[in-house]
Amino acid sequence: MIADTKDMLARYDGEMVKLYGLVSELMLTKQWFLTEGVAWVVKLVHQSPELEKVVADLVNNVNIVGVDDGIKQGFQAAKGSARTVDEILGYDKGAKDTLDAAIKAFDNFHISVLDRVSELVNEPLSVIKEKSKLPIIKED
Repeated sequence: MIADTKDMLARYDGEMVKLYGLVSELMLTKQWFLTEGVAWVVKLVHQSPELEKVVADLVNNVNIVGVDDGIKQGFQAAKGSARTVDEILGYDKGAKDTLDAAIKAFDNFHISVLDRVSELVNEPLSVIKEKSKLPIIKED
């Protein structure tokens, strides 16, 4: 009976050591994500080609729509030299539709680099830390 109790205590002691290691790893993971991980995710978003493209499209199309509005107002003021607004150099009849499409793309864009982060969920902290030091976006 004493031998059985000693064996049982030895097993529990071994399991306790394993559990302590797991808890320590979880504590380190939590600390890393709170102190460095969130900043890494923000950097991923900031450097994502998807965000860069939709923001550039929005800026370009807002400028085009602004120019078109100016042309329309100028045309109304100077009516006479051109018969229609479509005849004015630089006027883009489809600018508003293009801007609407850019706004829709911005509302629906997907950041692929965040998929890379979610793929690390089951990785140990050492792998996550190593991946965070690598270049996020490969240069072409």
